[in-house]
This record gives sequence, structure tokens and C-alpha cells, in this order.
Amino acid sequence: MAEGKAEMPEREILRMAALLGEGDESLGREELRRTLESCGIDPARATARFHEAAQRLAEDVSHAGRTVPLSLQQAIAATEPSTLSAQKESPDPGIAHAFAEHWLERFLAPFAIPTHLEASRAYRRVGSLAEQDQRDLDQLATELQEQALRSRQGEEPDWPALVSAEFLKRFGVDCGKRLNEIAGELGLEIRYREAESYEGALLRVPGSRMGYIVLNSRIKEESRRRFTLAHEIGHHVLPGQQELSMPCIAGRIENWQRALDPAERAANRFAAEILMPLVAIRQWVESKPSMEAIQSIAAACETSLSSSAVRLMTLTTYPAAVVWSQEGRARWYTPSASFVRWVRKGRLDEATLASRWMRGESLPKQPQAVPAAAWFFEKGLRPGARVWETAIGLPAYGAALSLLVLREPITESGSGS
Repeated sequence: MAEGKAEMPEREILRMAALLGEGDESLGREELRRTLESCGIDPARATARFHEAAQRLAEDVSHAGRTVPLSLQQAIAATEPSTLSAQKESPDPGIAHAFAEHWLERFLAPFAIPTHLEASRAYRRVGSLAEQDQRDLDQLATELQEQALRSRQGEEPDWPALVSAEFLKRFGVDCGKRLNEIAGELGLEIRYREAESYEGALLRVPGSRMGYIVLNSRIKEESRRRFTLAHEIGHHVLPGQQELSMPCIAGRIENWQRALDPAERAANRFAAEILMPLVAIRQWVESKPSMEAIQSIAAACETSLSSSAVRLMTLTTYPAAVVWSQEGRARWYTPSASFVRWVRKGRLDEATLASRWMRGESLPKQPQAVPAAAWFFEKGLRPGARVWETAIGLPAYGAALSLLVLREPITESGSGS
């Protein structure tokens, strides 16, 4: 009976987590926080209570002589209040850059300080201090705590960008082609296994920099293998991911859906930025986006067309987007910062070049003007609005990659840009 009671909370936690993360329209971290606050729930207090309950559950399981499930260990680590979490949420760019600058050194040292020691309190009351000194330290500790609480209200720094920049500074802009060697410097050994259900996995010893990166030997494309290796290195070095030990299935590698788990999105971002550093692709970033530019980036950096296309979209100033379509449906898209419309996901319109490729038709190499309504929701579109599409088929994936470029205004006056 006691065992059944211990298992129930864990199953309920996993069930609720699955519901929160289900589907393309699942709530993001900030959306979830705002939703909880609108219901009168303090997210920080809810997280603290969850952490305490998860710890009690883990202690009960441990005292019963059973192994604490990995999912429960990860839940405890992810919700632990620590100095690191306060730094991660600091809105001060200077603090974030300074933190990222020194962060990688911990992975290059002969040994790493165990996480539980790093989270220990920096200040304790002692009886041997003079009363005035004690009051002074108490006051400073109070100020520090208030400062940390204020910092948590800001946006989280862009850790993939900050850490990848330090990674490139430390290992060079060509590091993406020397990842096997660099993995060894980080204390990681690469192993290959013939796997059916995952592409990469990171195995680590808690409190140590030692680990294995396990790659699926069935991966055929060299570009995919390198991206997977970079993705797993990202899990190893990105702040907040040191307690994660979860195999990455094919659907998480080079996947740019917004509904993807934040840790996986961050690892994909990190991989893209060290494999395709701006300094190496600047000439294509500064020109108008084209399929030729995407193919040139892929050739120069030895990366896939999809990751090259997404990397270009994150850097270009032109209004453009890339769309990945499979099985007759638009699965995901990545827009540039100046792109003004949402791409309609779901069944492809017959007027799109992607749909033509799915029907077995040949595709023109030059951009073609297609009705904007074929890709975008019609509300607010100008009559006769067009978008220029270039598409390429990827038979190995049964997919089409489309590049959409806006050359003229497509929205009606008063409806936005």
C-alpha cells in the first residue's frame, strides 16, 4: 500500500508535465508564468513547494531501499533555488557576459566542483563575531537577497548565444570541424552504438567532468552526425543542463519547432552557432536571402540545408522565412526578425511550390511569386498580395524546404507592416 502511494505522486507529476508540454501550441515558460499569476498563483512559491514535495518523495523512495527515478532527480535539480539560478535570471547584460566568460573554465579544469557544494550558502551567522560586525553583515546579506529577488523578475539571458560566443573564442571559429578533439578536452569520450530510437545521448558522472557522448552509428549524413555531436556538447556546457541525462531522439535534433523542450531548443541553437559562426558566413548574411546562399553556407560549414537555412534566418535583416514541409503539411517555420506574418502550419495550399514537389512535379530554381494567402492567414492581406518562394526537395526525408521572401508590402494599411 505504501509503495502505491509513493508511485502515485510521481505519475501525477509526469502526467501534468506531459499535458503542459503537449502539442505545437503548448505554453512557453513566460506564458505559463503569466497564466499562473493571472489565476492568483505565485510561480516562485509554487516552484518552491513543488521542490519541497519532490524532495520528500525522493527521501521516502530512498528510505524504502529503492532507486530514486531519474525523472524525479531531474525535477528536483531543475527547481532547486541556487546562486546559479539567480545569476541565470539576471537582467544585467554585464553580469551575464561575465558569467558566460568564466563558465567554460569549469569544464576544462582537472576536476569539477560538485553541484551540491556550489549551491552551499555563502554566508552563515557565527557566534565569535562582534555584535556590530554581525549587524553589518546581516544588513549586507539582506541587501543581497533583495537584489537577487529583483533580478529574478527580468528576462533570462540568451545563454546559447553567450556560451557559444565564449566557446568560439576559446576553441576558434573552425571548432565545428574539430569537435571530436574538443570533446576530449572537455572530458567527454565519444562512443558509437547501433541504436533504433535515439540519435545521440549524453552520459555523465554527477560532480565530475567525465562523460560519454553516444552517437547512433546508423546516422548516414556526416552533417547530421556533426550537428548531433555539437548538440550533445551543448547539453554538457550550457548553464542549467548539468543534471540532464536524456537520450535525444531524431525528432529533437535539428528541430526548430517552438513547442520543443527549451533544453533541446537551446542545444540546437548552441550547435548551429558553433558550426556556423557569423564570421564564417557574413558574406551570405549581408546579401538578400536565397536558396543559393543557404546551399553555400551548408557547403562551407559542412552543415545540413535545414540548419543552414535556420541560421541564416536568425541573422538576416531581410524579411524572410524558411518552412519545413512533410507529408503534405507545413510542420515548422523560422522567420527573420523583420518578417511580418505568421506562416500557416498544417495542410499545404496547392499553389505553394512545396505542394507541387509533394505531387511529384519538378521545381524551378528561381524564386516564383505565389499568392500570399497560400502561406499566410488571409486576414489583413492586401488583395493580390504575393510572396516569393524558392523550394528544394529532400527525398531522404520526404520533405521540402521552402524559402519565403517578401519583396513588397503585403498587409493592408492599419494592419501592420
